[in-house]
Amino acid sequence: MRAQMKVLTALLLLAAGLLSAQKAPAKPAAKAAPKVAPKPKPATYEPDLKLWRLELGPELGGWTSDREVPLTVKLVDPRDPNPPKDERARRYDWEDEGDEGRYLDREDSDEARPSAAELRKAREEREAEVKRNAWRQRTLKVWFNGEASTRGLSVGRTEAFTLTSQNGENRLEILEPDSGLRIVRSWWVSTSRTRLRILSVQRDGEYSSGSMQILEPDGAIANRGQRTPSGGRMLWSDGYSHDTPPPGTYTVKWTGGWRGSRPARVRVEVLLDAGTDQERRWTMERLMLPGAGAAILGTFDVEP
Repeated sequence: MRAQMKVLTALLLLAAGLLSAQKAPAKPAAKAAPKVAPKPKPATYEPDLKLWRLELGPELGGWTSDREVPLTVKLVDPRDPNPPKDERARRYDWEDEGDEGRYLDREDSDEARPSAAELRKAREEREAEVKRNAWRQRTLKVWFNGEASTRGLSVGRTEAFTLTSQNGENRLEILEPDSGLRIVRSWWVSTSRTRLRILSVQRDGEYSSGSMQILEPDGAIANRGQRTPSGGRMLWSDGYSHDTPPPGTYTVKWTGGWRGSRPARVRVEVLLDAGTDQERRWTMERLMLPGAGAAILGTFDVEP
């Protein structure tokens, strides 16, 4: 009898388990997390150098009286995917300085320093920007009146610089080696300043009779109050000037004084291209005796 009761109890428990299994809804299987595809890195731009153009402003040529020549140069890529604006390059709020970093252009010095994550993000942005724009960095070769130099240039940005011209002909040549683009310009400068001045200097208490004469390279003689065919002027005060003196050898003479005068020392100063890098000076001095006639004080050369 006990055995029958055990079997019956087991059957009842089994039936209850089956009924509870039918009532409970099956739990759905857990879905796998979707895989996020990595963002593709932007392709590095490959410029076509054949399409580039080199721009120079303003146009140069002809005659001018201005020695200072402000210029702008720009290297243009017509296929530039993101042309930069002609403004100051981007600056970040901070740069790395050791492990702490330092501020740039921050007015409030009490502001909390950026965190390590912010510094790392800023550094990564800088590095990414430099890498994206590496193709823009170019070097120009410049020749101005025979002097060679180089200038850094960023494609799409206008660079400004100033040249100091020389009197006469000026020649500028700019080459971008990678593309082979070249610009050559020539112009002439004629300033209103006087290139050559010759003055007689009177010593204290001495008076030298006679007068100064200038023999120009073409043989013309400049006397008091006269103008030579080339444009030289001799003033009544024994001062000679020439705005554009022809190249060659100039001779400074002094005519003899009258016989009743006393011996005197004559001093003449010559100044060429005053106030420029090519400035040159000569001093000529001689003791003049009464009635001795004209004498040569000295010579000097004016180069082309």
